[in-house]
Amino acid sequence: MRTVQAIFFIVVTALVFTACNEDDPLQPQQGEAVVSGTVIDALTSAAVSGASVSAGAQSTLTDADGKYSLKFTVDSVATVSLLFTKSGYRDTILTVQVKSGDALTLQVKMASNSPIGGGSGSGIAQTIAFLGANPDEISVYGVGGKETSILGWEVRDSLGQPIDGDHAIDLTFTIVNGPDGGEYVSPAVVKTGLTGQAYHTVNAGTVSGVAQIVASTTVGSRTIISSPVRIVINGGFPVQSHFTIAAVKYNFAAMDWMGRELPISILVGDIYSNPVAPKTAVYFHSSSGVVQPTVFTDGNGQGTVNLISGNPHPFGPYAAASPLDTGYHYVVAKTVGQNGADVTDSILVMWSGRSMISNVSPTTFTIGNGGSQTFRFTVSDRYFHPLAAGTEIAVLAEVPPPPDPNTPMNQVALSFGFRGKVTLEDYIFRGPGTTDFAFTLSDGTTNITQTTSVSVTITVSSPNGNVYTTFGGTVQ
Repeated sequence: MRTVQAIFFIVVTALVFTACNEDDPLQPQQGEAVVSGTVIDALTSAAVSGASVSAGAQSTLTDADGKYSLKFTVDSVATVSLLFTKSGYRDTILTVQVKSGDALTLQVKMASNSPIGGGSGSGIAQTIAFLGANPDEISVYGVGGKETSILGWEVRDSLGQPIDGDHAIDLTFTIVNGPDGGEYVSPAVVKTGLTGQAYHTVNAGTVSGVAQIVASTTVGSRTIISSPVRIVINGGFPVQSHFTIAAVKYNFAAMDWMGRELPISILVGDIYSNPVAPKTAVYFHSSSGVVQPTVFTDGNGQGTVNLISGNPHPFGPYAAASPLDTGYHYVVAKTVGQNGADVTDSILVMWSGRSMISNVSPTTFTIGNGGSQTFRFTVSDRYFHPLAAGTEIAVLAEVPPPPDPNTPMNQVALSFGFRGKVTLEDYIFRGPGTTDFAFTLSDGTTNITQTTSVSVTITVSSPNGNVYTTFGGTVQ
């Protein structure tokens, strides 16, 4: 169980946090912290000049643009309370935690004294308004990203005015729906300050997803509940053990065609097997053809680019090393993990060319009565690579009809694949069932002994092109 110190904000009007500005002339050195920002009118958003900003013995006035800056000596972590005051405005107090080297920028909205009812008092609590979250997306715990978001709320009376200190109430914060990875709020209960505001943190667990938070309170016999607020918990940095690259198919019918496309996809996860943060960049490289260079992951840690056929083809220095050689090459995907570590993987792709039928043996035959003959043949491209997935190889044996339709007709039986057909799957290596095939032709009518001509046709229908060959012989 880890402990996270909550950052408490006491009486802050519409506090907004922005990232540290590295170009700030008061950028702190080690052992220092700077708190700076702008004070504006909560109603008009105009800069409030001449407002006093004090913290302990230090104080300053906002300039004509409402800007202020204070520097503190900090050994490691310190809690600093800032008081913003100006005549005609409600005093505003802000308490923050700062660390050595921090440069924290805060925009503070000061509310003018309310003219309603002739004074500055408010009514009792009626509604709960969400002021904002900083940031609205965080990372899972332990991956080096920002794990905590600060949420601000304001409780208002029936006239829409923030409740005052006399009507302060306890706000309870609850995660009503989340990824159940150990995320939590801290503190769970905060008392509103002099301007009806309360702040707390949402802390990520080890599972990415969306957490929904509500604020609630009880006034008399009535319960007030806010609308749910969504905080996105993103995955962490990519890790090698959860990095996957894959192709829709690995036999790419591209050797003899330009501009054909092969989708290449990646799946990227963090150390907890969550999808990495959306828009994580993954870079691609291919020794052959052209590959789209970059993809940004979606919410599921996935992305797809296309390998496009063209020069250079996978020959010689552009092909994978022997013994694979001609037609084979690698597509590489790479991203950056924690601390700049390379996360990379690759796939082997084989480019196949135009269809070819070869090595038919025998090319003629004489099958005796009741006998059979086995035939062998090769279906491939000119490099003897398998053809692409979906290629259909069919063998058909035909006996011509006799001149007299009343004459009994000799028959043959053919054994090849399923009903004379074989459909190739995604093969990239030659061998039996991928490039080398066989079928058996048998005499099917032993009671007929006269010689009958037989025509055999091998047909290939393929993304690599359609071809056929025919040869013949006899049966008895």
